[in-house]
Amino acid sequence: MRTCRRTHLGILGVVAAALLLAVAWSAPAPAAARYTLSVDVDYASATYEGIASVSYTNDTPEALSELFFRLYPNAATLYAGSSAEVLSARVGDVPTDTALFVDDTVLMVALPETLLPAQTATVTLTFRGRASLRLEQNPPLTGEYGILTRTPHTLVLTSFYPLLAPYLEEGWALDPVCGIGDALFSEASPYDVTIRIDRRVTPIATGFLVDATPDGDAVVYRYAADQARDFSVVLTDDGRVPLRAAQDGVALRIWFQPGHDVAAARAVERAVAAVRLYTSLIGPLPYDEVDLVEAPLQHVGGVELTGLVLLSDTYTAAPYDVFFDILVSHELAHEWFYAAVGNDPVESPWLDEGLVTYLSNVFLAASSPDIAAAERDRWARAASQAAGTHPELSPISPLYGFPDSATYSALAYSGAAAGFHALRTEFGDAAFFTALSEYYRATLFTIAAPLDLRRAFEAACGCDVDGILFPRSTSP
Repeated sequence: MRTCRRTHLGILGVVAAALLLAVAWSAPAPAAARYTLSVDVDYASATYEGIASVSYTNDTPEALSELFFRLYPNAATLYAGSSAEVLSARVGDVPTDTALFVDDTVLMVALPETLLPAQTATVTLTFRGRASLRLEQNPPLTGEYGILTRTPHTLVLTSFYPLLAPYLEEGWALDPVCGIGDALFSEASPYDVTIRIDRRVTPIATGFLVDATPDGDAVVYRYAADQARDFSVVLTDDGRVPLRAAQDGVALRIWFQPGHDVAAARAVERAVAAVRLYTSLIGPLPYDEVDLVEAPLQHVGGVELTGLVLLSDTYTAAPYDVFFDILVSHELAHEWFYAAVGNDPVESPWLDEGLVTYLSNVFLAASSPDIAAAERDRWARAASQAAGTHPELSPISPLYGFPDSATYSALAYSGAAAGFHALRTEFGDAAFFTALSEYYRATLFTIAAPLDLRRAFEAACGCDVDGILFPRSTSP
């Protein structure tokens, strides 16, 4: 029995009915939360401490007596070997109580006064944490992705600070961290971050660099980001420098290890082509910079973050393998569907994973149609086999329904991608890509739901779209 089923907060007295409003990409709704982070990182020990100040405006219809933050580093899977601790909390100038739930991955912060709709409160949390030390682990910990990990020349810091949980129709989303899929789930928010690190270390971070100030043996870097789902940083001491390119107003920087020049050049070429294609089919990316970073991941080929793509060094070692093209184009597609348009990775993981899997196939088909067709055939076989073994599951099942990563991949990735191809085949290119473009435009910077995508397809084709992805029996 899996233990990552969604947590409902009736037991905590929290009941909600928030509306998710679609907005045009040119006029996003104001962010509910604004983050100001100040972090001091000890690269050698892979530890950090900091202060997170989160200004939150209650955009729900409910009066709130508490706020909930995620402490993902405490999860026993995905972040295995890492930890995070909140040392103190205050709301405004008033110290307040906290409590931990859901295997210490959820922090409840009590509000001294009820926060009414449209009112704002500022929560300040002092925290500290530690990344997994793969330097000391042989073999690496089971279930550790490498997304909060120190290796010989790299420190990857993602989801390392207290992150405000999203507030959805049923209340706060406080899912346990499953051993598969993605855990990071957040609203798009502005960030102002200062991070102090050893001067011999190079940071590669979310957002754009505002300034860098020497401070003894360290440097204090300041970054700013608007409408980011996360703030993440990769620190390296191997002397890597980026290859640079630009496409459709997006500055691309490829940070591969020294000596991996062929792979880096191939990644530049594929990234430029992918941005060009996705911009033409879907719409412009609302981020000025995207960094692609070679990282010591395990159990995954890549990881999507806001303006930051991690690519496993296992696969960058084979830059002319077809999977390299799929990996680069898949993770870049996530900048459109994960970062720009969010979705619930627990209840509807297919909504981004199936879609970007299909978009990477569209990218592959532009240069290698036969290989792309063979990949679609592989999807069909994998999905059919998984459905035969697990008839209770489908491509649109929630994450906690899948018994293992192979079944999850076969259905939420391959099966859902096959469903998107079926829609395109049935309605034609014009209606299909019009629907995706409108879905993107209407839900930019929000947390989208399957109903949003269904509406976009039905508007584009003027018909019902019942089928693999939108069964008639599925409620909105």
